[in-house]
Amino acid sequence: MRDEGDYLSYEETLSIVRRYEERLLQNQNPFFDAIEYEGIIDYYMAENDGVKASEAVSIALKMYPNSSEILLRKADMNVMLQNYEEAFTTLRFLESVEPRNFEVFLIKGQAFLETGQLNLAEEAFDRAVELSVEDRVDTLTRISTPLLDMDEINLGCKYLLKAFALQPDNLFVLFDLGFCYERMNDLDRSIYFYNYYLDINPFAASVWYNIAIVHTKKGHFDKALDAYDFCLAIDPEYESALHNKANTLATLERYPEALAAFQELVLLEKENVRVWCSLGECYEKQEVYEKAMESYRTAISLDPNYAEAYYGIGVVMMETGQPTLSLDFIQKAISLDPEQYDFWLGLGKVNFEIGQQEEALKAYREAVLINPDEAEAYLALAEIYLYQEKFKEVDTLFDEVGGKFEANASMNVIKAAALYLTKRRKEALDALKAAKKVDPLSVDDFFSIVSIINDDEFITQAKRL
Repeated sequence: MRDEGDYLSYEETLSIVRRYEERLLQNQNPFFDAIEYEGIIDYYMAENDGVKASEAVSIALKMYPNSSEILLRKADMNVMLQNYEEAFTTLRFLESVEPRNFEVFLIKGQAFLETGQLNLAEEAFDRAVELSVEDRVDTLTRISTPLLDMDEINLGCKYLLKAFALQPDNLFVLFDLGFCYERMNDLDRSIYFYNYYLDINPFAASVWYNIAIVHTKKGHFDKALDAYDFCLAIDPEYESALHNKANTLATLERYPEALAAFQELVLLEKENVRVWCSLGECYEKQEVYEKAMESYRTAISLDPNYAEAYYGIGVVMMETGQPTLSLDFIQKAISLDPEQYDFWLGLGKVNFEIGQQEEALKAYREAVLINPDEAEAYLALAEIYLYQEKFKEVDTLFDEVGGKFEANASMNVIKAAALYLTKRRKEALDALKAAKKVDPLSVDDFFSIVSIINDDEFITQAKRL
């Protein structure tokens, strides 16, 4: 094994590689020291150039056939090239002559990992850790990296925790532990390690970004927004953070703040169609329809086939009392992207508004097919059937959804209305009771859609629920 001082700097390696390539072009004997050949091979492997790495290994071994360092690189190169049998042959030889060389077991573990032999990979990695004395933390992180790359998160976490125990202030380790626990959905531990990192280095924008994502997964949106703000204070052009901040604000219906964030984004990403559409939606939600139209039209000028922009214009047309034009734009959006649940939902709403109930029903049924786990289209279907006094269809619909939306107050109110209007008063009261558990005001919603005449007893019972 070499001392640390024997390693070549990057600048030295580049110079050697240039001289090596010049000699090959001139058909000269490319004679270099063994250490220099190690640098050449490492350079090509870092560049993922297997052909040149293989050529350099062949030349080097002709000059230094007994060099364990070059043989190690030969094995590593063959793992990279997926020549696993050749790699294992070289590794078996190296293990016989240098049984305490931890690098042999590192590469062996990688080969086992890539060939799907996880238990053998873990054994080899454990042996590498055992033999690694001088810089065990580096060995542990070198093991964890390929494990995380191959989604072996639990095993990668095992080695990172060992590294953390040895060196708790290692930022690389802390970052990857935060990532691991996020991937394992242990969000509290993820936040713990990200915060540990920030206690050491509070100016790491990427860590603030990651911790914001974890807070979002936990539903802690205010904390997520604070984290995005810290991230952007450190790096004002961290576009992913600005995107997420804007989208979070829009999701929370904090449209003025979302609008400001999207306005910043369009300055950074003037050609980003999605940002222009999001900007348009923020204007639309605040009823600034002229600005919304400008934003959607800008999106279409950038991408004439961007369906969401046409849908956005359709919504604005509907909100400004132009339902026929709205229909045209929403149908255009559907022609471009027929699998969008919201588009069919919007089409149903417009058709119902202009009195085309059968067309509305078709649109809502299509929405249900696209996303059977969303309640809104089912609710719209039930409301139309109720409006049409098609109580049997309401029953059939509720049989279809079963108990899927039993926690949805509006669905229970519609169900109660249909039951009452078909003289099933006790069942209607049961449905109203279920609705009231979710929303105490749902009984009032029931009375707003059902006119009850000469049935004071039912009114009393309903109000006592």
